[in-house]
Amino acid sequence: MGNEVTLTGTVEMTVRAEPLFNLVKNYTNALRFVVNEILRNPSKYGKWRYIKKTRRIKWEQDIKKIHEFYETLKRRFNLPPKFAVGCEREASMIAKSVINNKKNKRRKCIIRNYRARCGYQSYSIKFEGKKCYLRLQGLGEFEVNGFNKKWLDKYKDWKFGDLIMKIHEKVIKLYITLKKVVEIANPSEKAVAVDMNFSEIVVGNDETEARFGTPLQRIMHLKKNHIEKTQKKYNKKWLHIKRIRKAISRWWRRINGITNDFIKQISRKIVLFAKEKGFDTIVLEDLNGLRDGQAKLNKPWRERFTFFSYKRLQEWIEWQAKKEGLAVIYINPKNSSRTCPKCMSLNTKFESRKLICKNCGFTMDRDSVAVRNLVNKWLGVLGCAV
Repeated sequence: MGNEVTLTGTVEMTVRAEPLFNLVKNYTNALRFVVNEILRNPSKYGKWRYIKKTRRIKWEQDIKKIHEFYETLKRRFNLPPKFAVGCEREASMIAKSVINNKKNKRRKCIIRNYRARCGYQSYSIKFEGKKCYLRLQGLGEFEVNGFNKKWLDKYKDWKFGDLIMKIHEKVIKLYITLKKVVEIANPSEKAVAVDMNFSEIVVGNDETEARFGTPLQRIMHLKKNHIEKTQKKYNKKWLHIKRIRKAISRWWRRINGITNDFIKQISRKIVLFAKEKGFDTIVLEDLNGLRDGQAKLNKPWRERFTFFSYKRLQEWIEWQAKKEGLAVIYINPKNSSRTCPKCMSLNTKFESRKLICKNCGFTMDRDSVAVRNLVNKWLGVLGCAV
């Protein structure tokens, strides 16, 4: 329906079981085999069609032809029936993207990581007391670790989707996809706005306000005092020293973990703050095109923009808002922190991140000014619509 949207969530767990290691390796090898066979002779496994809209000739897979690999995948790669079917479908989609990619003229595809995918019909999750088990069709049950019982309540009404298994060192990581159809909320005048800068995330309006710190300074410290210092100390030799490469990879994973945790936690806090205060609309800045001007900035500022994942944060805020039944709208932020919210004058100046209006003498923190002006812009849109 037009007023509904499907939300997708992912639960991560781990499992240690030798049969699953063999399954994932066999699946990946089978995937490579099928993809290479299709790329070798696309006309045999699909058809070429002319698309009028794009004026391009595109390749489309023939499922019946690709299904000829089924017996080979079962016999040669020892894949269970459901995994063999899933491998065929995934391989056809990968091959399709490679063939229709104009930039990839040689039609080369390298699948490096070992992973396997199966549909929701092929697995189930079972609970016995405090333990959680993964049951795979044709392979049996395996005890999984890292399952939080809070997820039972959090994803109570969600439906299971695909299961993805990846080999990570000595364990297999499980990524269970969950889906839920929700109604799209209608925006109203009961709105709060979100203003983002490198040090703080500010959410509020002229009635209320909340501030959340960002980990950007901590991330930059890790990059400069650990990664860059190590690379400078060993010059280009670090590329050939396994121990140092592992240490640098560990620091990058730590930075990635800090960023992911921050985005997930802050987006949740922002949405709950708006909901608890009785607001049903969140106003975000339309930041499309912001990266276009970054090339002109000096290196420190470019790095800050790189590590400050504002786009991902906005996507998570929108996801959390839809989950909680709130509406999200985007407003052009031009002059939002430079305009006086009292007299709407641009005749202002800044002193220590405070806006001072030269016309009426109004003084306020520029981030508080920004959220007020964003909400006012949205209210102006509603007034124009009426």
